[in-house]
Amino acid sequence: MRTCVDCGERYSGVPRGCPACPPGSRILPALAIAVLAGSLALAAVAGGPRLIGAEPPRAEQPVRPDAAPILENLPANLVTVDPRVTHPRTAAVVTMLDTYFHGINQRDYRAVATVLDPAGDVDPGVPGELEAFAEGTSTSLDSDIVLVGLTDAAYGRLRAEVSFRSEQKAGHGPPGRPRETCTLWQVAYLLTAHGDGYRMVRGDGLNQPC
Repeated sequence: MRTCVDCGERYSGVPRGCPACPPGSRILPALAIAVLAGSLALAAVAGGPRLIGAEPPRAEQPVRPDAAPILENLPANLVTVDPRVTHPRTAAVVTMLDTYFHGINQRDYRAVATVLDPAGDVDPGVPGELEAFAEGTSTSLDSDIVLVGLTDAAYGRLRAEVSFRSEQKAGHGPPGRPRETCTLWQVAYLLTAHGDGYRMVRGDGLNQPC
């Protein structure tokens, strides 16, 4: 399976360019994403195969087993926008991202479900899928959320590139670093239009320790 860097389309076969884009589109192998805490849910729809380079593994510091994020004093608007983002649909995408991140931080998964595309990685209507997502993010607190890129993708969709910081209990960290309690993410989300707003289809992302 391969992913088009320009539009986010996935397809199998020899990488000779994306059929949905003009000649010369950039193709990368698709990343396998697992359910994990602290990713705004790479379980659900995290994204971004080309945003931040992998960092060599670092020795993890001992952590208190009871360390947990504090869900108090969160700002009303979690998502800020990089000044370079000038897409006309920016406001609608920020509204969707705010709903998504507030839902995770407040454990309001009914709110999260309203911005998930049923055709995507997590279908709220399928028994067990939203529950698995909720379990994966059950100790997460996401902050420093910045929309750093927003571009048009194939079939009227958008590609939103987002950076953020997650804090989670030890034991709920990303794969390979389960005891990690603070993680930095670069994620790209593929979005579909839904009425006046957008929903998340899927995403791919990279991460490193704080």
